[in-house]
Amino acid sequence: MLNANELAQLDLFADLTDDELNWVITAGSEEFLEPGEYFIRENEPADRFYVTLAGELQIIRSIDGNEAVMGTTPRGIMGGELAILNGTTSMVTARALVPSRLLVFGLAAFRQMFAAAPPMGTKVLQIATQRLQGYASLRKQQEKLAALGKLSAGLAHELNNPAAAARRAAGTLRENLPDFTIRALQLCKLGLSENHLDRLGAYQQQVIARINDLPPLSTLERADCEDEVGDWLDAQGAAKPYEMASTLVGAGVTVAELKGLIADLPAAAIAATLLWVCEALAADSLLAEIEASSRRIADLVGAVKSYSYMDQAPVQDVVINRDLETTLTVMNHKLKRGVTVLREYDPTLPKITGRGGELNQVWTNLIANAIEAMQYKGTLKVITRHEHDFVMVEIADSGPGIPEAIVAHIFEPFFTTKGVGEGTGLGLDICYRIIKQHHGNIEVQSQPGNTRFIIRLPVNQVPQPIG
Repeated sequence: MLNANELAQLDLFADLTDDELNWVITAGSEEFLEPGEYFIRENEPADRFYVTLAGELQIIRSIDGNEAVMGTTPRGIMGGELAILNGTTSMVTARALVPSRLLVFGLAAFRQMFAAAPPMGTKVLQIATQRLQGYASLRKQQEKLAALGKLSAGLAHELNNPAAAARRAAGTLRENLPDFTIRALQLCKLGLSENHLDRLGAYQQQVIARINDLPPLSTLERADCEDEVGDWLDAQGAAKPYEMASTLVGAGVTVAELKGLIADLPAAAIAATLLWVCEALAADSLLAEIEASSRRIADLVGAVKSYSYMDQAPVQDVVINRDLETTLTVMNHKLKRGVTVLREYDPTLPKITGRGGELNQVWTNLIANAIEAMQYKGTLKVITRHEHDFVMVEIADSGPGIPEAIVAHIFEPFFTTKGVGEGTGLGLDICYRIIKQHHGNIEVQSQPGNTRFIIRLPVNQVPQPIG
């Protein structure tokens, strides 16, 4: 049975008068829970506020599809106030760890509390504010870590392709190099003169030098060329004429060139010479693949370093056009599924003073949201413009748009249109806060097929300290 002396020992009720304590006893009711029994579940209607009188409840919340323990409510600790104050469903699941006894207030009694027991109402609001701030800070860190994890996974995938290509080409080159070296030595035993050898070397360099400027061939044109070269090689006694033809045609070699190359060679040296030319060009192709793959890896590593503003001061001169392009590079794993990117960068855009790493987080969130809104297929526009003392950045997508009824709420913390466990409702709140810290503003204009996020940032204002 509830009594005023028991309640007065708890901090929440310590400053109440006798009349206020009597109101608490009258307005509240006791509820008993056995271990494992639920008081409320996440996403259920939130219409009850409670204070633990004895025992302890475990507080659980779904984060990114996984249940996480947020803490417990032992004797004297309250719960349920945030959802009621925010007018949402329950934000957490509360479940008894041990036999527990609760003082429970219904929705009407909770609302009356601020007038009937003002000291208690004041403490409830103070605790709710602290919890909301703490929870928001935790979720922002989790949001950043989750975004970093997604970027890392995407970059790992992007790095894996060129790394695998380079490794494959290097392995093939290692296998073929001994035979190629032996073949080159054998040419000297087949009666080739110094002039012959010089001409072969010069032809090899000529073909390699022009490869990058070759016009592309259609599938039919390439097949016809390979048939022509393969038939001619077969007539010269080549061991694998049509395999050789594929390599030679890929390097732009023609039958006419090959005829001129072997015109005055000893008959016994023709097949070996043609095979050497083919192997030399194949080796160069493998080296080119290794070079291109290594360059791609270096470009990605450079993009990550630029994206994170590694080894730079907290506040820098920020080049917006470059950073947007870097962000698109590190997000290529999402874009290449079916998103067409249209860039309209203002070449006169000035540098701004800001925290580049944080602004890159804004671009990442907005671009990721746009891609997901389009379900990875559509048109993404990235536009910049110099507007007097401001720079303007616009991220637009061709997705279904944001319903007019919720546009006004999208920058509110914890507001999300995604399904349970899919979104935290903090991505756009983070964007909003970062832009405000940079003395800028962000707005959204949306209609089906054209959703635009427009950001304006001052050129020469130092951003506020991170808070």
